[in-house]
Amino acid sequence: MSACSKAGKVALVGVGAVGGFYGGMLARAGADVRFLFRSTYEDVVRDGLTLALHASNESLPVEPLQAYRDSSDIGICDWVIVAAKATANSRLGEMFAPLVDENTSLLTLQNGMGNVERLAELFGDNRTIVGGLCFTCINRTSSTVVESIFPGYVQFGQVGQSLSSKGREIMDAFAEAGVDAREAVSLDEALWKKLCWNIPFNGLSVVAGGITTDRILADPELGGRARSLMEELQAAATPHGVEIEDSFLDLQFTLTEPMDAYKPSSLIDFLAGLEVEVDAIWGEPLRRGETAGVPMPELHKLHGELLSICK
Repeated sequence: MSACSKAGKVALVGVGAVGGFYGGMLARAGADVRFLFRSTYEDVVRDGLTLALHASNESLPVEPLQAYRDSSDIGICDWVIVAAKATANSRLGEMFAPLVDENTSLLTLQNGMGNVERLAELFGDNRTIVGGLCFTCINRTSSTVVESIFPGYVQFGQVGQSLSSKGREIMDAFAEAGVDAREAVSLDEALWKKLCWNIPFNGLSVVAGGITTDRILADPELGGRARSLMEELQAAATPHGVEIEDSFLDLQFTLTEPMDAYKPSSLIDFLAGLEVEVDAIWGEPLRRGETAGVPMPELHKLHGELLSICK
């Protein structure tokens, strides 16, 4: 039996850029993926969903595309993949009720900190709950097209333990679908490291007036703020048992350069008038750092700026 088949029946909740891409890759590889669409349901039923891969210059239709607009029509699943924005976490209990029983496992592909813990609060910690961290550049450029600009990789981990055999089941399904899937030695370490890019580049792109990443790199003041934010995260991670090398901070700038005029996901949400994940991406790591006694003036400032201008 293939890894995709072993994953069983999978519900994909939150079919934006990340959900559309990874759900689409799984479906194309033979996984039984049921996509829960909201406002774009009629568009994808009419025109389908297409994955545009910049790395290989391919345009791939998601086939089969099992599209739903009501979770009750999907029913109980073996896995539920959460790709909805963290701002929707307060509504997940109601949304997931028809999808989850005591045997259902959960995977969150959401940005920020605290998402795995939130799922445990809602559905109990006596089930497999995996965090998947997407180190990639993906945009949904229309209701029916998802563009993979930089394929990157996904790290899979569980809180306070190594990846279980059940957790490895979903990681293997991603790998079989052509995704660079990696096991995180520590989910907490992977979270802090991912924030070293997300916090400065998502945040500064919004508060600096809606600018792309190339303009942050080109501006000495913004580039300096980005570095200071990374160094605060580096310091805040240490009391949590996570050591981040200076070379890793350097790498964040190196990796950003070839992205050119890239719009981070928070900027896309902001420009579209959508709610930005301020608490999950900036608020929670700020709380964890300050609780550990680490001064974080730059993050405190950025968090305040975002609260003042974002929904």
